[in-house]
Amino acid sequence: MQTTKNEFKQFLSDNFKGLRLRKPLFYSWCFGLRFDLQLGNTDTDEYFHEVTRRASTIFQSAFDNSDRVFLVLKDYKYKRKKIRISDFTFKQINQLKKEEISYSKEKKLYDTTDKFDIRNVAIIKLISNRINHKKILTAISHSDFPTRKPRLDKNEFLTSKEIYFINIDKKLIFHMYDDRGLDIVSVERETIRPIYKKYNDWIFEYDKKQINKQFE
Repeated sequence: MQTTKNEFKQFLSDNFKGLRLRKPLFYSWCFGLRFDLQLGNTDTDEYFHEVTRRASTIFQSAFDNSDRVFLVLKDYKYKRKKIRISDFTFKQINQLKKEEISYSKEKKLYDTTDKFDIRNVAIIKLISNRINHKKILTAISHSDFPTRKPRLDKNEFLTSKEIYFINIDKKLIFHMYDDRGLDIVSVERETIRPIYKKYNDWIFEYDKKQINKQFE
């Protein structure tokens, strides 16, 4: 029986050949969208409410409740640090069991010359409706704001964690990198065309010309 880790690797190889899950995802693939989540001043509750609203709205457009998903959590490995079952992200998954989590390590994700650039990786295969995506996205929006809750890490630390949602059925990847924005890439251009049309006003102005060309 194939492990979740091997199944995930095979999925990427079959559908996103050569792609590494890392920031900025949008610039690493041919078909993608990049959304601006910001509106107003970052020192207000209203600002973060709008960030989460936009991110959650786009997530719900990209994932149906019954879609099969790989949730991939990456974290910088510092000394003997591990991703534990008590992790905030894991707590947002309904009835998660230890045996559902597949662990691995990834080297030189961002710096090919740094032997200490190592990430702990956790992969979970599940159905979309088990994920409390709104709470995870809210925590991601707080990544650079240590006093705001909830957080991906405890004790008001700045986090190195990255979370990728891979839709197995629609063959797309969703990554919100922080309060500023999120990326979606897909195997087929037509998969993301409805999202492109519906939320066109939220697309980053800087990337709009490049994105528009995909759908001409």
